[in-house]
Amino acid sequence: MGMIDRLFGQTKTVKNLQQQVKALQRTNLSNVISVSTSIYPSWQTVENIETYITVDDVYSIVSYLAQTAARIPMYGYEIVDDSAMKSMKKYSKTSLLGKHYQTKAMQDLPEQDKFNEFIRSLTYEQLVKYYTILYISGELFLYKEVIELGPNAGKVILHPMNGQNVIVMISDSFPQRVIGYEYFDAGFSGTLGVEDVIHIKYYNPTIMNGQQWRGLSPLQVLTKRLTRWNASLDASVAQMQNGGVPGIVYEKSDFAIETLGQRKNDFANYLRNSSNKGAPYFAAGEMGYLPLGLSLADMDVSTLAGIDFTKLCNAYKFPEILLNNQDSSTFNNVATAEKMLYTNSILPNIYLFRDAIINGVIPNYALDGVRRTIEIDLSEISALQEDMKMQADALNSMWWTTPNEKRDMMGFEELMEPLMDQIIIDAGKQLITDLGAVPDVTMPGE
Repeated sequence: MGMIDRLFGQTKTVKNLQQQVKALQRTNLSNVISVSTSIYPSWQTVENIETYITVDDVYSIVSYLAQTAARIPMYGYEIVDDSAMKSMKKYSKTSLLGKHYQTKAMQDLPEQDKFNEFIRSLTYEQLVKYYTILYISGELFLYKEVIELGPNAGKVILHPMNGQNVIVMISDSFPQRVIGYEYFDAGFSGTLGVEDVIHIKYYNPTIMNGQQWRGLSPLQVLTKRLTRWNASLDASVAQMQNGGVPGIVYEKSDFAIETLGQRKNDFANYLRNSSNKGAPYFAAGEMGYLPLGLSLADMDVSTLAGIDFTKLCNAYKFPEILLNNQDSSTFNNVATAEKMLYTNSILPNIYLFRDAIINGVIPNYALDGVRRTIEIDLSEISALQEDMKMQADALNSMWWTTPNEKRDMMGFEELMEPLMDQIIIDAGKQLITDLGAVPDVTMPGE
């Protein structure tokens, strides 16, 4: 019985130890998640901005994406049909069904509508700035100024904030949430409420120091690769400019130090004389040479630079064909790459910005009871448009739609002609049951 008691007692001790370990793990995890209610920006934020303005390839990609995204217009609409709105979200904005349900779900806001004025206030220059910040830092803070008095009462004006000067304040209880922002800049230092700031960010899975509340910059993911990139550029520039010591020239015979110094001066004078260009230099005695570094060919810097550039494009989901990559720049490849550029990189950021406007700005204009929304216009993007002839052929075969519905799908205004709202069937069609009917037989005299 003593052995059994000891066995059960040991088992109980092990269980207690396991419970203590689990409790300790929960405590440590809680400390990691709730290490602070003040979430500071990443120390790399300023470095990422410096990278954008000093590394030409990073500038090329980010500026291309930001300027292209800023050219896509957005318009304000009034929601008039919830059912059609729900159906519209199921389909692509460029598909026939998507266009059809959009015309049923929404209608244009009046030109004098204040929300329309807000949309028009988002200039191309401002949008380029917003998207550039988002692509560089992985997050964008916008201060929302709301005019309270005067003829412009209720008007919303957006002001970009320096992300490196923003501290995100979160609650200290579960579930945690953002409760405010501390900001200091240009003589201002204070706390802003959640309703005063629009925070757009990329998803960040990091839970250390609460970084999940901040956006994850693509340049942060590329930190090591950019370090090697800068190192290879520095090495190549140094060798091109002869900025480093390529090797050591030494005397194999017993020459005096004074003689070696005089030979060095004579050789320098020889190089400075332009008439000696291409001529051999004559020296007495036997000398040796010890190389200290590798040549550009040995280092293969150009190959590494090409690999790093490809990885940089991958991080931004940017098809490198569009940046003068001649290896695979055929017409079909470029057309496909343009479509991938919009689908994978540009449109997701525009949707982030659009959703932020819907959630952060539209409620300020909803006091009159009008349900507003904002949608982007993709009609000018040829890479995303289906072939017009294919669409026309498809509509021509869709006999169950009215002519006005077909005009809606193709972007034309409806006609007031009543027949345009009726289903028109091609002549010659008949019911399937009529195909198998037995013809009536008329007997003589009947």
